[in-house]
Parts: sequence; C-alpha cells; structure tokens
Amino acid sequence: MEEKEIFTGAIEAEKSVLGAILQSDDIRDELISSLEIDDFSDARNKNVFQAINNLMTLGNNIDVPNLVSQLDTAMKVLDKIGGVNYLFEIVETYIGDTNAYHHLRIVKDASLARRLIKTMQGCIDGFKKEKIKDVSQYVAECENKILQVTQARRVAEFVTASETVGKVIGKLKITKNNEQEGPRANKYCVGLTSGYESLDRLTQGWQKGNFIIVGARPSVGKTALSLNLILNAALQSRKTVAFFSLEMDAESICRRLVSTAAKINSTALATGNLSADDWLALEVASKDLRATKIYIDDTSSQKLNDIRTKCKKLKASHPDLSAVFIDYLGLITTNVKLGEVSKSVEVGEISRSLKALARELEVPIICLCQLSRSNEKGSRLPILSDLRDSGSIEQDADQVLFIHRDDYQKQVKTGEGQPQQPAVQESEGPFDVAKPTKIIVAKNRNGKTGQVDLHFLMNIGKFVEIETRGEEY
Repeated sequence: MEEKEIFTGAIEAEKSVLGAILQSDDIRDELISSLEIDDFSDARNKNVFQAINNLMTLGNNIDVPNLVSQLDTAMKVLDKIGGVNYLFEIVETYIGDTNAYHHLRIVKDASLARRLIKTMQGCIDGFKKEKIKDVSQYVAECENKILQVTQARRVAEFVTASETVGKVIGKLKITKNNEQEGPRANKYCVGLTSGYESLDRLTQGWQKGNFIIVGARPSVGKTALSLNLILNAALQSRKTVAFFSLEMDAESICRRLVSTAAKINSTALATGNLSADDWLALEVASKDLRATKIYIDDTSSQKLNDIRTKCKKLKASHPDLSAVFIDYLGLITTNVKLGEVSKSVEVGEISRSLKALARELEVPIICLCQLSRSNEKGSRLPILSDLRDSGSIEQDADQVLFIHRDDYQKQVKTGEGQPQQPAVQESEGPFDVAKPTKIIVAKNRNGKTGQVDLHFLMNIGKFVEIETRGEEY
C-alpha cells in the first residue's frame, strides 16, 4: 500500500534527522526545537531523541560517547535500541543540512498524518459506540478535535511590537466608530539602563551576561514592571529587546504598552472611550512604539529548548539584541524525563540553563518569578528564601529584585483576598490609583543591595520614581 511506503520512508527520515542532530552544529538546535518525542514513530528513535534532549538540557555535548552513556547508564535502553551499532547507523545517514531539512518535513508530515488518523478513528469509533442524538453537534465536535491536532503543532515565532501595535490601534479606532544610540547617559549606569536612576544607582544597569530575577506575589505588578523596563530599554537604547510572554498574548501586551506609553487609563483604552487629547497621545505613543525593536513571543507553556533556539536565532539576525525578558519562570517546561524529579530540581535546571544562555548571548536575561505564600505572613519584606520552587534560583541569579507593596500585604493579612490585576482598575484618570511600591535589590553579585521607592500608577500600568536616590541596606 502507498500509505505503508510513506510511513516506512518516515522511519528512515527519522534516522536521517537524528544523524543531522549528531553531526551538524549549524542546525542542531533548530532541529531539536522543531521536534517532539511523539513525532518519532520508531521506539528506538524516540529513545535516542529523548537522550539528546536530556544531554542538551544538562548542558552536555551532543555526541556519540555522551549519547551512549545517557542511553546505557541513565535510561538503561541501549541494548533495546540495538546498541552502539544502531547509533553508528544513524550517524551514517547524515549527508548534509539540506537533506536534513527535507527529511524533517517528512517526519513532521508523517507525525501529523498519524495524529489525524488516530483522531478520525476515534470519531468513527465514537459514532459506532455512542448513541448520537444530535449528528450536527457530533460532527462539530469531531471537526474541533481535528482542528486541535493542527493547532497543537503551532509553535509561535516572534512578532514585532510594531506590527501588533498597529492591530491594537486599528481595533481601537473601530471601537470608537461603532535619540541617541545607546542607553540613556547617567553617571550610575554602565549597562543597559532600567530607566530609573535610583535603581541604576544600585545595579549600574543591566549587565551583559547577567541572569536577573524579579520576584513578587501574584497581582503585585511583576508584568507591569517588566513592560516598563522593556519600554525604557527599547525607547532609550534604540536596540532590540525580546519578550517571552507565557501568560498573555501579544495583542494584550501591546495594549498595555500603549496605555503606559500614552498615559491613558487602561479602562478607557479597552472600551475606546477616549477624548480628543487621548487620541492625540495615542498617536504619539503608537508612533514611538512602532519605531522600537521589541520582539514578542507569546507561546504558552514555552519549552526551555525553544527559548534557547529562538534567542540564538534572534541574536544572529539582530546582533544589537540588548536584553531578553521572560514572564515567567514557573511556566517554562523541559523535555527531560530522568525519572521522578521534583519541581525544584526541574526549576533548578531551567535557572542554570538561562544563566548559561545569558552568558553565551552576552545579554542580560530578566526573568519574572513567583514568590511562595510564606511571603504573605506578617508584614515583612520579601527575602531570598521566598523564591518559589528552588533555592538554586538564588544561587544562579546575578541579581534578585523583589516588588513589595504594603497595601497588598495588608489586604491579604486582613483576609480580603488578593487584589485585582493592576491593569484593570477602574478610575476616571490615569494618575489617581498610585500605589507606593518598593523595588528591593536583595542580591547583587557585582554591586550594592538596597531598595528604591516608586509609585505604581495602576490605571496606566506605569512605575515612576518618587526620588532619584536608592537607599542601601
């Protein structure tokens, strides 16, 4: 049968792709990030790919000796796949990168075909076994299942803030109708400026190769602060900034960027109920944002290897990449299956890998992180042991910053529950929901620790300085 021939060819294509991963330094990362375990139909190839993923996440070289050790000692499946001889068979299939890309398409197409066949067979079996009262509804359910198969294969790439801001402004209009190169110069900043002189006084700016953690409890303002830092970095340095958002889509992010940049009440922006002055401010802000080089990736449940590969590709195409922001660490996943491991072990591997990536790319990586509930006990300031899931985060990070609001602590302590998300507070003007906020530099490998006081203008998601002096501990 022709169908059998296609799948037989796919098994050989799987070996060819694995051979390219072992042999080609140029396309290895891209091939790994393009594949999933279930894309392989042969159990031997599944095991080899899992071992490759394990080596990559552990930071080991991907070569035959390390692969043998991983398959034999860690996974104990070397004999099942045919021993070292099978690995040499895989290596011999590599005949060039172009050939590898061709075989990658075969592997992905065959994988999609298998998933579609399985899904459609399930629909057929369901039709035979179940008592279908509404055929049209059952057909719609089957169509949705098939659609999910194709959508699940999508791994989002970067979209520019320039493109997405255009969509945001366009939708708002529809709703209404129905410097200088380099960071801002100040005597405290030798890296990429945060945009806050008092914070730069303590940190000296974001340094190349640094891994920086920004921690807070939910709803305190982690995402809002990161968007302020992204705006400041992009507008003042005029360089490329990357943002991985694992919770919000690109359009929602850009809507918040517009609200902050234009100083427009987020509620008014969402409804399109804007004054003439608001529209003028909106046009100015959108023009500024369109001129930035902010690249947004809104893939949810982002894989660590995907982040690594996308950052490398962006750095290659945009050598002026100045910072990478990730919102947030707890949502990053890995492909490692090294037995039963705790969440803290997995998070530790992620933090170490991000630290290594920052050094490799020579850019600061600023990663948001949740704090444990122990931070809500009493009225104390957050401390390093509040970092959720892993003490290794504290060890790996070059800087650890905490966001602290007394009003949040009091609200939780009195049993009123967590405050609403900052970006959706209702108010008449942009400046009348201002929350005193402390940015605490709890760890700074190469500088001072201390705290700075900011005002968080919740209706526009903007942080502003109260004074230009950082207090040291």
